[in-house]
Amino acid sequence: MDNQEQSSLEEDGDNRRGLVLFWRGYSNTITPERLPGLGAKVVLQAALGVNHGVFLVEGGEVYSIGHLSSKNGSKNAHKPGPVLEKNFIGQRVASVAAGSFHSGAVTVDGIAYMWGENSAGQCAVASKSQVSEPTPVNISDPETSPPQLIRVLQLACGEQHTLALSVRREVWAWGSGCQLGLVTNVFPVIRPQKVEHLAGRIVLQVACGAHHSLALVQRLQPQEVKSIPEKCNQCHQLLITMMDKEDHVIISDNHYCPLGVALMETKSKRDTQSPNHTSLASEEVHLSKSTVAGAVDTNGQTEEHVPDAAPSEAGDTTGNEQLNSQRTSETVNGTRPRNSPYPDEEAVKEYFKKLSDQSHGENNCRNSGFAPVQVS
Repeated sequence: MDNQEQSSLEEDGDNRRGLVLFWRGYSNTITPERLPGLGAKVVLQAALGVNHGVFLVEGGEVYSIGHLSSKNGSKNAHKPGPVLEKNFIGQRVASVAAGSFHSGAVTVDGIAYMWGENSAGQCAVASKSQVSEPTPVNISDPETSPPQLIRVLQLACGEQHTLALSVRREVWAWGSGCQLGLVTNVFPVIRPQKVEHLAGRIVLQVACGAHHSLALVQRLQPQEVKSIPEKCNQCHQLLITMMDKEDHVIISDNHYCPLGVALMETKSKRDTQSPNHTSLASEEVHLSKSTVAGAVDTNGQTEEHVPDAAPSEAGDTTGNEQLNSQRTSETVNGTRPRNSPYPDEEAVKEYFKKLSDQSHGENNCRNSGFAPVQVS
């Protein structure tokens, strides 16, 4: 393709930018035709209802076309060509929307305008079944003091209801029907109300069918999704159980884990054990070993000693401190009292030496053929 042909196509594309083509079908021609009445205006956005349409053109102007019952008093009234909505002169409209029989627009300042059928409150205007001209909708947050005006990004229209997406990514609704998503059974809802079921979610876009609604929300981050385990970490049984009972199913999450309870009780007992109990127990064991070994006096004779009774847990702490102090001083001096359950170190060494000498003498006697004689 040479440069001349490419330039011709680009120029032709610029001329066709925003050109509206339409077709009706049925008994009429199905070939798309250019919509007359807009001249060379560039259309930025189009929205269609059951029998009408709304166009946003470059420069922020809004045109309506089709059966405009609100302007002519009859649903069968028909305008031959696009009609300029004069209430928007001097304002810049950012987007338009169309329901079954009503229309909406949002200005660059975030103000929503509604007109058309209002029998179900879909235009948020009280005491009127038809709204002939675009009328601003007062959307304010009653939870703030004073009530804060809500700026709108987008409108979506159904047959009997309207949704608005605010700059804070909240959804507001008015009109009639459960498709509003509001916690109410009183209709119509004339004053816009916030859809609380979407609180905390970031809404990206809203859309309406005749009797249903849709909200496109931002996906939650992976770390925000908490996975629930299917089985118990201790007994490996299912945490959620289902049981068939006659004509219904019982789903229960009341899981009881005996193993987990036993482990918790054991851990609790270990944690609550006092350090004093451990020290007393080790002291009793030490005393028992010393008693079995026996105490050795200075003459080399062994005699069994019974240790003094250990102080009770509820005893006087002062007595325990004195006993420990006495034992410490005796250990430093290297001596033990006669009634002490702990043997004297020097006496023990002397006793072991005598035993060694006696054993050596017996061995010499056996080797020489003489029997040892014990002298009493």
